[in-house]
Amino acid sequence: MSSALHPLERKILSVLAPLSSAPFEVIVSAASLNEDQVRRALQWLSSKELVTIGNTVERKLEVEKEPPELELVRKVSESTGLLTLEDLKGAFASPEEFSAALGRARGSGWVRVGGETVPAVWIGDPEGPKTLRSLLASLKEGRPEGELSPDQASLLPDLLRRGIVRRVENRTTRVAITDEGRRASAADAGGEFIDRLTTEALTTGSWKKKKLRPIDVEAKAPRFYPGRRHPVRDFIREVREAYISMGFTELEGGSVYPAFWNFDALFIPQDHPGREMQDTFYLAGLSDKGLERKGLVANVAATHEDGWKTGSRGWGYSWRIDEARRLVLRTHNTVLTVKALSESKERETRVFAVSKVYRNENLDYKHLAEFHHMDGIMVGKGLNVRHLMGFLTEFYKKLGMTDVKLWPTYFPYTEPSLQVMGYSRAFKSWIELGGSGVFRPEVTVPLGVRVPVLAWGPGIERLMLMRYGLDDMRALYGSDLSWLRNRRELAGS
Repeated sequence: MSSALHPLERKILSVLAPLSSAPFEVIVSAASLNEDQVRRALQWLSSKELVTIGNTVERKLEVEKEPPELELVRKVSESTGLLTLEDLKGAFASPEEFSAALGRARGSGWVRVGGETVPAVWIGDPEGPKTLRSLLASLKEGRPEGELSPDQASLLPDLLRRGIVRRVENRTTRVAITDEGRRASAADAGGEFIDRLTTEALTTGSWKKKKLRPIDVEAKAPRFYPGRRHPVRDFIREVREAYISMGFTELEGGSVYPAFWNFDALFIPQDHPGREMQDTFYLAGLSDKGLERKGLVANVAATHEDGWKTGSRGWGYSWRIDEARRLVLRTHNTVLTVKALSESKERETRVFAVSKVYRNENLDYKHLAEFHHMDGIMVGKGLNVRHLMGFLTEFYKKLGMTDVKLWPTYFPYTEPSLQVMGYSRAFKSWIELGGSGVFRPEVTVPLGVRVPVLAWGPGIERLMLMRYGLDDMRALYGSDLSWLRNRRELAGS
């Protein structure tokens, strides 16, 4: 065994042999190694059962500062005459601290406040602070929490909440050498083994007087965590590959657009709740002055007002160019696909966009203010809702998701409309993944398109809830290194 030991292992055993056991810090100092080297060597020795490693945790309470109410009582009791409120206030760091101290001391009956002209403070119950003082003294002496009296223990929650007292943990690692470890240390030839053949050893022939240390092929290797892409980036890459494999071209664009492209071009009325400040991030005081009511913009405006040439009656209000000019952080990537639609006209088109979108949402387990959206459209003669259902079913299969349903729903810019639902193992229920449908004529005709256009727009993070069996989207952007390092791809939903 000794011949197979690494030099670091030999050093650790030579330190432990005369001591039997020692704290981790003592081993680091005695072996003249850094902490990482000692940890690595101890892992090897432990796997060979040459040492045992024990961890102990000592929990205790520490007093961080003096409670301000005790300081107030002390100042009043030490005063040779009556103290006014103004006199006391100046002895504290801030008016707020003084008010809190006076309120607690007065409420407990420790001090009294009176005076006809100038309010003064004097001691009320001199024995009142006794329990608090005894508690702080006990904690400073190191008394365990379990040995406190009931009266003392009752004061702890408030002191912990206020930061007067805090709980601390001291972790200690102690290493002991085993009998097998002693034998391995005793059998060590002390410098007779070499780990590698160097130029100097070959030139001088010194290697002939020593033995080459054999390699222990059964030794456990340390865990290694190489750099890797974030799970969200990995999933987006997979989504892109799925789209491209189905003949789609990716779109890219900026994050800021006029409300015209984000809302108006999609036949969303200017008084729609989804356009309000609580859902949309508007850029204060900024607008696209170059947007004018002519051409395509005029077509969209007329469609909103009376339906224009779409066969619709529109929304029946006076469309305002100032509202359409307002700049917003895009709330969906349909802003990219609808612009592409206006440029492609009636050519057969398959495009998609995967990038961040922004919504003024209340953050919770399934809502984020900044998240990734993937939007796509298909343009072509003869397309209908059955083609859309077939495409979506096949697309989600490529992502390994089979528990997917399409439910009828309503959206302002598609008809018919379908909600994509996926079954979540974590929630044990069906959750919304994204909307889809066939663009209404009120969207396509003003853009010069009279052939069917299929559209959809699910969120990336919600799909990842299903992929990884999570119950909170915020976990995707947390700092849980254990999950980031050890996550496993979970096919299906």
